[in-house]
Amino acid sequence: MISTEQHAHKLAIAATLRSLEHALDRFVAALSHQAGPVSAEGTRSDADARSRICEAYAAIDYAQAEEANQSPSCLGVIGASAAVIDRAEAVNEAKVALRAVCAPLQNLRVRIPVKDGEGGRVVKSLPLVRVLLRELQRSDLNLLAAYRKVPILTGRVSRVAYTRALTRAVYRKRRDEIGTMIEASGRLTAADDLERLRKLPARETHLALVKQHYTNIRANVWFDGLDSRNRGRLMIAAEMPLLYPLGRSRALPEIHYPGTAGAERTTPVARAGKLEPEPFLESLPVYRYRPTPDRRRR
Repeated sequence: MISTEQHAHKLAIAATLRSLEHALDRFVAALSHQAGPVSAEGTRSDADARSRICEAYAAIDYAQAEEANQSPSCLGVIGASAAVIDRAEAVNEAKVALRAVCAPLQNLRVRIPVKDGEGGRVVKSLPLVRVLLRELQRSDLNLLAAYRKVPILTGRVSRVAYTRALTRAVYRKRRDEIGTMIEASGRLTAADDLERLRKLPARETHLALVKQHYTNIRANVWFDGLDSRNRGRLMIAAEMPLLYPLGRSRALPEIHYPGTAGAERTTPVARAGKLEPEPFLESLPVYRYRPTPDRRRR
């Protein structure tokens, strides 16, 4: 059973999720029926590119082969009318509203019985937001995909060049946060890791939780002149297809995908890492920070 407060959160999630799905339906319908330039990586026709882009925008549920906390990417660029851009902005507003309701609950956990895959049940600690989504029959909702905004460009776009790099995400966490995550993991090594955590020097107040290597996609965008923020060039995250306004340029923008002629080339920069080379814990990919020199002693 969920509490009265949790029930209120559940109703709020349901309402914002309905608004997002309605906004997505209107946006995708408008996009699929408008005529205009469209491009998507790996496609051979405008119809194929438009279909793939519409599917990418609409995808907010996990597909069968997807892993948790990941979101599929689609590289593409599409010219849009003012009406389509208005509907894209409505989608982004709905995404912000959903995130405002859901994100604070992900730090709250509740213990509930779940199936163990062998016909029995075990008690697990789960984020409250995932529990409420199960109550709403939406356990397949990919929150990362649902939060991800439609990138809307302004100004006269002249060139788009994509880069794809292998990187990793590092999250700075307090020791007590790491301890809570270890306890919730249910791993056999949890007790040993908690003891390691307890023996750390008091000055080490934070550790690094590392998300192992994943594909990081960026788009470099050039403008003829400046965009609405007085920029002539910018780099943005580009896991979702880019929208730009039609009718502002005489020529269609150049588009270069990774591995094609004209694509951006990135040279890795050798840097001394801030983390110890080996993980500190066994239950979680947690690393200690390297000691920093005390400049006051110089």
